[in-house]
Amino acid sequence: PLICQASVGGSIDPASFVDTDGARYVVWKNDGNSVSMESWLFIQRVSGDGLTLLSQPIKLINEDQYWEGRLVEAPDLIKHNGKYYLFYSANSYADGRYAVGYAVADALQGPYAKPARPLLTTDIKSHIIGPGGEDVVMDGVANTWIVFHSWDKSVKYRSMNIAPLMWQNNVPVVALNP
Repeated sequence: PLICQASVGGSIDPASFVDTDGARYVVWKNDGNSVSMESWLFIQRVSGDGLTLLSQPIKLINEDQYWEGRLVEAPDLIKHNGKYYLFYSANSYADGRYAVGYAVADALQGPYAKPARPLLTTDIKSHIIGPGGEDVVMDGVANTWIVFHSWDKSVKYRSMNIAPLMWQNNVPVVALNP
């Protein structure tokens, strides 16, 4: 389906999520920061083929932590050990403040709780500046990875990165290689 929340800046960054019961959802961001409004990450159920909206949109999280700056965006939702993890990017993608955070919930529709610090931030030793636009993926042998973009050390070009995403007591941890 096409979603355009024109009254709150439009809608961008859609991603799909299929729950363990087979129900399909779309998650996205309203582009409120483009019109001096809050940005929110939303979820809405869709039909099995993904073409028809089946429910009303539900607000999941917005920018409410200092490190997030004026926006949250680029949602990616996964389920791990019975909990829902909503990964997202926040702050200005144009510099080293951009970072990846996550929020966790026991139920798909929330409430989602955020840790006090982001998951992935600028790491000069690893040549990662302003990481974001993340996607969590599994390979064919049950390893979990996080794919994201970042600036190169000259802050002239964005590059694609991949790093192992591990779990320590149900807390995601990214292993960067310096």
